[in-house]
Amino acid sequence: MSKLSCGLQFILGLLLVFQPCLRADDHIVSSADLHKELAASAQARKENLEKVQTFFASPAVRKALASARMDGGKVQRAVPSLSDDELARLAQQTDRVQQDFVAGALSNQDLTYIVIALAAAVLVLIIVAA
Repeated sequence: MSKLSCGLQFILGLLLVFQPCLRADDHIVSSADLHKELAASAQARKENLEKVQTFFASPAVRKALASARMDGGKVQRAVPSLSDDELARLAQQTDRVQQDFVAGALSNQDLTYIVIALAAAVLVLIIVAA
């Protein structure tokens, strides 16, 4: 036999001997941990999506969008297309706007400008992603 085939036989023999050591039973991250992370990520996305869609469905926001001749339905249909990070940032911004408006820190005119800016940002992100 040639040296190459002897070498290959030796390597295959070693692999058979050490096969139990090479098994992938112990992963760095367990499948249960991965499942938990995926479930948490999906839940966070769902909550952020609900926050943003509720914001754009509110009467004050619909009125602000209508005054700017923007289609609120188009904005709401575009929101699910955002990435998780973009959706999380938008949800934070809508939370902040709602809190400021309820606290009286924003006038109707301020709210209108902010809503127009947020809606335009959503549409731009969707156009850029396409």
